[in-house]
Amino acid sequence: MAEQSFSTPAVNQDKPFTTVLVDYDEDLFTPPEWVGEELARHGIQWIVGQHRTPEAALEAARSGDVVMVQSVRPLLTRAVIEQLERCRCIVRLGIGYDSVDVAAATERGIPVCNIPTYCVDDVADHALALLMDAVRHIARQDRWIRAGRWDRTGARPSRRLKGCTLGLVAFGRIARALAQRVSGFGLTLLTYDPYVDAETATRYGVQKVELDELLQRADLISVHCPLTEETRHLLSTREFNLMKEGVFIVNTSRGPIIDEAALVEALRSGKVWGAGLDVFEHEPLPLDSPLRDFDNVTFTPHVGANSEESTADLYRLGCQIAIDVYNGVWPQSVVNPEVEATTPYPFRRQQT
Repeated sequence: MAEQSFSTPAVNQDKPFTTVLVDYDEDLFTPPEWVGEELARHGIQWIVGQHRTPEAALEAARSGDVVMVQSVRPLLTRAVIEQLERCRCIVRLGIGYDSVDVAAATERGIPVCNIPTYCVDDVADHALALLMDAVRHIARQDRWIRAGRWDRTGARPSRRLKGCTLGLVAFGRIARALAQRVSGFGLTLLTYDPYVDAETATRYGVQKVELDELLQRADLISVHCPLTEETRHLLSTREFNLMKEGVFIVNTSRGPIIDEAALVEALRSGKVWGAGLDVFEHEPLPLDSPLRDFDNVTFTPHVGANSEESTADLYRLGCQIAIDVYNGVWPQSVVNPEVEATTPYPFRRQQT
């Protein structure tokens, strides 16, 4: 749809329209300088801060017509959202939006947006890298050699990928991108996703099955579902018991989807031969986490989305949402679309 501009934005004229970024992770996702320049070009004030408690986030967000958060810290809680008098849109700068109380925003008539097309290729690349490492134990062998240990048993147990079955838990954009990447590996591909039809999966060379069947058949499992009440501990003791002996697990989605205590037991028993984890139930991974005891598990610190290109995409798409809201245009990627009927703000649909 083509962008529609309006000469008079549908906003209060007594205060400048303001977009507030209440928190971001400075190690990877510092907003580029051009963001403020681009928003200013449209008449939008840009305020950036790092507020690590809901109370601090509230003080910052009070002035925002659009309130953004990049980090996954649970800052935009019900108590915060209920006090946002100016806010007409909340943006989670990322794919997952479990850190925002969407129900509270919906009750207030505030649309919540995410950035669903951001970092798809990057996370798919990262999932593939962790999968290859889990199977070939690259990181473990590197650690041993650096420690002066020349021991080729570190390469075992391994698995030839050709002929294996890869199970994709959920089949959204990232899982589809991963399926395309491994299409030449000679794998059988399965997916479990109650929200995707079998015809869509088939177009990617993937068979849609129920979760139990996936767990029973898969040699390799890669997790790609969002964190919801339905998916929290989706893979727990019962599910690990259904898996094949010697399965490999990768998670680049959200840590709490896997019950880490159950994963630890599966690693101890040998049910799981290797794992690649970019996300954890508690981040940073606690120093006393028993997961640290397994040298057949490779960790990365929730960086699957990282690339220069993905960061630029993230803020470019976030800027467009702020510009649309400023112009009274219903923004893209609203995760609570039912709020369009109840929001007090005069949004218009873009012209097609």
